[in-house]
Amino acid sequence: MRQVAARRVHLLRHAMPAARPDADPRAWPLSDEGRAAAARLAGTLPAGLLLSSTEAKAVETITLAAGPPTTDARFGEVSRPGEPFDDAVVARRRAWVESRLDVRHAGWETPDEAAARFDAGVRAYPGEDMVIATHGMVMVAWLARVGVVSAGAAAGELWIGLAFPDLVTVCV
Repeated sequence: MRQVAARRVHLLRHAMPAARPDADPRAWPLSDEGRAAAARLAGTLPAGLLLSSTEAKAVETITLAAGPPTTDARFGEVSRPGEPFDDAVVARRRAWVESRLDVRHAGWETPDEAAARFDAGVRAYPGEDMVIATHGMVMVAWLARVGVVSAGAAAGELWIGLAFPDLVTVCV
């Protein structure tokens, strides 16, 4: 019988971006506070292959914390076309994380679709430990897919508790 050793996947949620309603969220850079928080991670992240979403805030976070990554769009945040920049953002996104989809999520990638995309990214880099700079919603969707967190309210609690930046390590 052949045994396969588990590897560590270190999920680095990006630091706080400089959010602007007139700019594409994928292009948001880190805020001054976010850059400082990412820089404080330097020398503290585990060893491993450095990977990142292609989004500016994720690339900037891991670069300041550990060095330049290989970028992969599969680690990007959930596709949310047409999402308004309003006061309901947390409730709307938490409902998505908890798989309570409704009219607010029309046209969005589903949690299953986002988790499958992310999982394909993880599987594309077999064998070694990795640090992935990514985003909260897609991270939690993937953690539910691989059984680290239960879907529903538990996933929502994990998501709401994530900091900017934050690190979650799992063995898969």
